[in-house]
Amino acid sequence: MLKPKQLGLRAIATSRYSFGFYGAKLCSVLNVVIGGGFAVVNVVVVGQILSAVSDYTMTIAVAPQVDPSIPALDTGLGFTGSFLSFLAINFSSASGWCSIASDYYCNYPANTKSWKIFFLTLAGISIPTIFVTVIGVCLGNAAISSSVNPILTEAYNDHGLGGLLRESFHPLRFSKFCLVLLVFLVLGNNIAVNYSSGLSMQLLGHYFHAVPRFIWSFVNALIIAILAIAGRQHLSTIVSNFVSLLGYWTVSFTLILLVEDQWFRRKEGYNLLVWDVPNKLPWGLAAVMALLTGYLAGGVTGMSQTWYIGPIAAKFGGYGGDVGIYLSGVLTLIVYPPARWYERKVTGR
Repeated sequence: MLKPKQLGLRAIATSRYSFGFYGAKLCSVLNVVIGGGFAVVNVVVVGQILSAVSDYTMTIAVAPQVDPSIPALDTGLGFTGSFLSFLAINFSSASGWCSIASDYYCNYPANTKSWKIFFLTLAGISIPTIFVTVIGVCLGNAAISSSVNPILTEAYNDHGLGGLLRESFHPLRFSKFCLVLLVFLVLGNNIAVNYSSGLSMQLLGHYFHAVPRFIWSFVNALIIAILAIAGRQHLSTIVSNFVSLLGYWTVSFTLILLVEDQWFRRKEGYNLLVWDVPNKLPWGLAAVMALLTGYLAGGVTGMSQTWYIGPIAAKFGGYGGDVGIYLSGVLTLIVYPPARWYERKVTGR
C-alpha cells in the first residue's frame, strides 16, 4: 500500500491515520471476514483437486449444476452485464492485496526505489491474474458447453473443478503431478491471508494484541477449514459472492488511503509516534462515512450476486451486471475529500 518501507507500519495500522484508532477496527474486521471467505474458496478448490488426484477415492461432494436452459448472453444488455460481472470478479481477486500488501512491504529497506516496488507489484499481480483468467475462461466455457468437449463437461458435472483440471492435462501421470503442484500453489495464497488476519486481529485492541499472532493465525486457519468443509457443495456460489464482496470494500479502502496520503498528508507526512494514541489520531468519521457510503450506496445498489441483484445492476440484462465496485469507487471519491477537509478543520487532526 502507501509508503510501507518508510513508515514501517502494516496496512491496517497505516489506515489509523485516515480511519482513526476506532474506525480502523472496522477495517480489521472486514479484512479478516472477507479475506477468510476468499481463503475458503481456496480450500474447497484444493479438496476437489486432491479428490481428482486420488482417482476420486477421496470423497468430496461437489456436484456443480449447469442449467442448460440459461439463455445465450452474447447480445445486448445481457452480454454487457455478464462482462461487467466478470471484470468485477477479476478486479476483486487482485484487489485483495490492497489491504495486506503493506504487511510485507514494510520489510523492504527504506531506501528501496518506489518505482521498483511499483513495477514489481504491477507485474506480480497483473501477469498471473491475466494468465490464469484467460485459461479459466477457456476451461469454463468448455465445461458448460457440451458441444465443445463432452469429456470436460462430464468431468466438471461429476467431479467439479478437480475433475475438469484432471482431464485438461495429459497424460494421466503428468496430470496428477500438475494437480499436486497446483495444491501447493493454491494453499500458498492462504499463507498471506492467515498471517495478515493475525495482524488485523491484534489491531482490534490492546487485549487482542496481548494474544500472540500465531495463535490468531491458527484460529483463523481452523475456522477457514471448517467453513470450507461446510460449504464444499456450493463452490460457484462462494466464488461469485465472496470474491466480489472483497472488491467492494478494498476499492473504497484504497482510495481513502490514497487521497489521505497524496492530498492531506503530502506536505506534513505522518507522525509515527502517535500511531497507537487514540486522542492524537484523526476521529475517522470522514473515512468511515466514505467507506459505508461507497459500500452501501454503491456496492449494494450495484452488486449482482446469486442472493441479491441491486436495482442498478438489474438494468443490465436478466442476470444483472455487477457495477458495485465502480460505484463504490466513485462515491468514495465524492464523499471523502470534503468530509475529511471538514473533519480536519473542526478537530485539527
